[in-house]
Amino acid sequence: MPHDFWLEPGQYYYDKPSSVPIQFKIGHKHNTDSWNLRWDKIVALRNYTPKGVVDMAASIVPKSTSSSGVAKTQKLRSGTYIIGFESYHSVSELKADKFNVYAQEEGLHDILKYRESNGVTKSSGVELYSRKAITIIQVGNELSANVMTPVGHTLEIVPLRHPYDLPADGALAAKVLFKGKPLQHALVEAAPLAGAGHNTQTMRTNSHGRVMFNFTDKGPVLLNVIWGVPLINNNQADFETYFASLTFTVNHLSD
Repeated sequence: MPHDFWLEPGQYYYDKPSSVPIQFKIGHKHNTDSWNLRWDKIVALRNYTPKGVVDMAASIVPKSTSSSGVAKTQKLRSGTYIIGFESYHSVSELKADKFNVYAQEEGLHDILKYRESNGVTKSSGVELYSRKAITIIQVGNELSANVMTPVGHTLEIVPLRHPYDLPADGALAAKVLFKGKPLQHALVEAAPLAGAGHNTQTMRTNSHGRVMFNFTDKGPVLLNVIWGVPLINNNQADFETYFASLTFTVNHLSD
């Protein structure tokens, strides 16, 4: 079963123009590792800047005996930057019991409904899965509205307020989009990353694809959502599943 995956910049917030290293992480808060970054797994790595989109593929250093796998932005000037990554598909197979538990825990509504209605809950589950990850980097105090614009991933979490301009109660609304449309019933988790004091929160998207979280502590946050759909007449897998994440830091709550 695939683990959580996210992008982790050297820092989420920079006072001065900087070139930012990006690491590719997998695991959970207290058990993380570097993802096996390889060229055959990479669809795209892009920087969505206040002025346009920059391809970052040339900056990627794959994982090896001497590198954990990393990429690096050009020098970023004042503003907000969205780094977006997409992977190719991989295949995962789980025995029936494990797959049912996995689908239930991750809130894979359409997959559970399909397995129940077709009487295949006692069969193994085979899925094609891919990863979509976004991280938000702030340079200086000039907040850019591009942070609230979808980048076009098949599955993505879009903040409806700038994460670096939260109100005193730390409230942040976000919208989950699947193929560009609001996604209902998706289970979204907001979890602290290393060094953060947040409580883990989970919420299911409403009919408008929206969720609301409150962050009253400081440190980096991982928003994570998974969604899957049945595959018809596919010889490789029964389902296609997408893993999407969004990372940022809560260090600048406004008064």
